Amino acid sequence: MDTTNLSGIRKAAILLLTIDEQLSREILKEFEKEEIEAIGKEVAKLKFIPESVVKQVHEEFLSNIRKVGQVIIDGKTKFKTLVKKSLGDEVAESYLQAVESGSGTPGDFLKTCDPRLLATNIKGEHPQTIALIISLLPSKKACDVISALPENIQGDVITRMANLGRVDKNILLDIEDIIREQLQDIGGGEERQMGGVGAVASILNQMDKKREAELLDSIEEANPELAQRIRQLMFTFEDLVKLDNKSIQTLLKEVTSEELAIALKGASDVIKEKIFSNMSERASAMLKEDMESMGPVRLSEVEQMQTKIALTAKRLEAEGKIIITGENEQFI
Repeated sequence: MDTTNLSGIRKAAILLLTIDEQLSREILKEFEKEEIEAIGKEVAKLKFIPESVVKQVHEEFLSNIRKVGQVIIDGKTKFKTLVKKSLGDEVAESYLQAVESGSGTPGDFLKTCDPRLLATNIKGEHPQTIALIISLLPSKKACDVISALPENIQGDVITRMANLGRVDKNILLDIEDIIREQLQDIGGGEERQMGGVGAVASILNQMDKKREAELLDSIEEANPELAQRIRQLMFTFEDLVKLDNKSIQTLLKEVTSEELAIALKGASDVIKEKIFSNMSERASAMLKEDMESMGPVRLSEVEQMQTKIALTAKRLEAEGKIIITGENEQFI
């Protein structure tokens, strides 16, 4: 094999796989993410590399590197390790998935963006466009982006998100221009389910209570029925009264005493009684002592802890470990 017939990308792939790992990591840090994807695709194609080719590539790049054997074994695994160590697990994972599948998913780039920077870049767009963009994000990042938008458009955006259904692929491709990054085509489909009532409920669950109430009021003014549907899907700390005793006890195993003490600081007497009655007398007494001894706690900290416990309850429900009953539900 003559290296003169090899593309630059393939030479780079051979180089990274045949030099010291530490040096490979340093080199990878200098590449653009699109270049890393391209190199990864070349790595996937490489099976056997003659020693003569390795030597020629080394000489061409004028690198003081260590020569490896004639055969490269499990190059894909080594490349994954290098990418993760260079970019970090979270960012690297989405790009490795794109390399392996040959296609990405709308929102891959957005997930790596700083929420405030993204909000700044899209705040001048039409609210419907903003709703589409935010719907591509996980609920926590979506919450952060909405919170960073001007308050006078937050209600409109989140109402539009709740009303989103299936969106044509071409509309998603238009988002490419808005965020100035190319989003990968949706593999195998022409439509995608975007936003919806459930997504909005999940986002609101993670907001501070004041902003949550303001946005729900804004939605209710525009569409009372929609606001009611969202409220039905939301779950707050006060909704723990809907759990049966067994479910409460299961939840308590997932929560630390410190978290519980902070959350109960701002809870109603009904919730406190619900929690205390599902603890042993000794554990209940110790928790009450902790609450009294910790002194004043910031309201924001209390709300943050209550949200964390409420989300834990929703996770346990999704896993089938607890049951959250509705107002009119009956069991036999």
